[in-house]
Amino acid sequence: MQKFTLHCHTNALGIFDGQNTAEEMISQAEKLGFEAIGISNHLCWHPNMQHSHPMFMNDEQKTVTMFKYILEEIRTAAAKHKIKVYVGAEVDFFPSAAWRNGFERMLKQLDFDYIIGSNHFIFKPDESYLCNIYHLDLLPPSLGKEDFNKLVRQHWDNVVNTIKSGYFNFLAHADYCVIKIPEFPNLEASRWKIIEALDETRMPFEVNTSGFNRINMQHPCDWMLKELCRRGVPTLLSDDAHSVSMLGQYFEKTENLLQSFNCKNRVGLEILKK
Repeated sequence: MQKFTLHCHTNALGIFDGQNTAEEMISQAEKLGFEAIGISNHLCWHPNMQHSHPMFMNDEQKTVTMFKYILEEIRTAAAKHKIKVYVGAEVDFFPSAAWRNGFERMLKQLDFDYIIGSNHFIFKPDESYLCNIYHLDLLPPSLGKEDFNKLVRQHWDNVVNTIKSGYFNFLAHADYCVIKIPEFPNLEASRWKIIEALDETRMPFEVNTSGFNRINMQHPCDWMLKELCRRGVPTLLSDDAHSVSMLGQYFEKTENLLQSFNCKNRVGLEILKK
């Protein structure tokens, strides 16, 4: 069974969505016999970001300062332990030049070991308005169903953009959107686009076990996962742990699922080399 996780979160600065400190997460991973743990708090930055959550940022330099603190905090905690500790970020990707340019400036100032490509937002084509899928109640009341579906379709297309961007070590929870938006027209076609993009780029993707806590399935869903395994797309497990109790959660169950799908292209910590 996989003995590491690269996708987990802490309560850094009191604003991030983990429930435990870096020290507590590292200690628990060590107790579980993990060979490594990677802590990857959310980097949700965009110049047009609205503050529906304290960790959503629109100030580039403040975001850099915040993550420099987080990097130091995690590496200070890591020095007290024998387990190998990596520091990453789960980054929400946006296709505009404004976002890309800002993000590239950040990367020059932040010493991440790896970065995870992620998608939690729906947004207007010009990125003048962004809305996290957990805050859909903040969408304008005047937004009609057809326009809403266009925004959702763009979200799914942006997963493909994330894969093709070349920024990331692996893709997080490919069909995460179904947690809050389980259906929209041509959903299956959007899923196929993700499969084709992963196959074309050979970008590794995670099988995210946190979905079992929310919708009783992993991300991506069974048929997507089976097809990706058939194509031999590089695969790893992630618990997306937001607390010590979630570390390694459902790994054994998911290992059995991958075996049943004849998954043969499993990746390990070499995924960090980029």
